[in-house]
Amino acid sequence: MAVLKIEGLDKRYHEADKYAVKDISFSVQEGEILALVGESGSGKTTLLRLIAGLEHPDAGYIELSGDKIVEGHYSLRPNKRKIGLVFQDYALFPHLNILDNVKFGISGPKAERIQKAKEAIALVGLNESDQKYPHQLSGGQQQRVALARAIAPNPKILLMDEPFSNLDAMLKDQVREEIRQIIKKSGVTAIFVTHDTRDALSTADRIAILHRGYLQQIDHPRSLYDTPINPYVANFFGKVNEILAEPVEDGFFTTFGLIKDTRATEFTGKVRIIFRPENADVCPNPQQKLIGNLLKVAYFGDHQMVKIADGKGQFINIKTNNKRLFNGSEYLCFSVDQYEIHPI
Repeated sequence: MAVLKIEGLDKRYHEADKYAVKDISFSVQEGEILALVGESGSGKTTLLRLIAGLEHPDAGYIELSGDKIVEGHYSLRPNKRKIGLVFQDYALFPHLNILDNVKFGISGPKAERIQKAKEAIALVGLNESDQKYPHQLSGGQQQRVALARAIAPNPKILLMDEPFSNLDAMLKDQVREEIRQIIKKSGVTAIFVTHDTRDALSTADRIAILHRGYLQQIDHPRSLYDTPINPYVANFFGKVNEILAEPVEDGFFTTFGLIKDTRATEFTGKVRIIFRPENADVCPNPQQKLIGNLLKVAYFGDHQMVKIADGKGQFINIKTNNKRLFNGSEYLCFSVDQYEIHPI
């Protein structure tokens, strides 16, 4: 069941030349964690604010649990939407202890509010710290308090803005896994904004990639990484190699040699062959016979990155194992095992 449905959403701020978001359509299923990713100015935070009710769109509609909360001039007030919010800076009240912070957003009789708050605090693993104040907690613990406060009122959907940005690198991996487990255990549907691809790949069930206000692709992490819809999506999850190629009868002719592929007959003009460094190997494949000049070998302990040039200003990088030794400047055969073909 779709908890959230967005259709044809547009938003342009006053005096802006371009739309912040344009023609955005997607849905989020019950219990799903969706990441909104993109560069600065891609529209991801604007989209989150539109869902929360902090901005109103110029066109399109938003449904929450089957009810229209935004359409035309109508917009359900933010405090009536049953949406939980976790802000980038956590926004905890410094003068309130953890129990009172979590209890703050819950309505109802006092005893019921306390019970719900304690259940949420226990869910995030801080039941022994409910009398402490925010300044007495670590950054990861403060984030869990903010999450407990957002989950306690039993929202229909949880929205998080850059939830991992204030954490140091050593703590990030641990907290990402903790937050994912907490959200899954609570059963709440969640959307979070991030610019960090590691946050998205390790935490989200699906990822939506935005670029200049437009939704580029929305899919599961593995599908986005392995089968990106365009070069922008491919490059977003790490550097990729791009080789210009000409389709011929039995494959794609490149400056490195011929990539044999029966799909070449489907193309009439030049194409880009796009592949990741780990999808190629310096071990020669007699079916391809791609050859280049070794420019550089960078050693990273568990692997090596080999840079190979074609003699015409084009080069590629290949990730290979750490056992092979390379002897200065030499010509290398290499093969490409998995690649995408994009017309120019």
